Amino acid sequence: MTTLRNRFFLEGVLLGSFAGVALGSLIAFQVSNERVTAARRFVYRVVRPKEPSINFSLIRQ
Repeated sequence: MTTLRNRFFLEGVLLGSFAGVALGSLIAFQVSNERVTAARRFVYRVVRPKEPSINFSLIRQ
């Protein structure tokens, strides 16, 4: 009985893996390169640490 459970588990893992790859591929083909680039820029802007801005009016003091 344990081998039947193991077989069902492995079949489920394989079926889920194939379904995930297929779904991921479909989504990747639907999303254009411009959208991916825009999403990367947005994430970079949000995640990137803010650089301190220079107050140029105080430089000549």
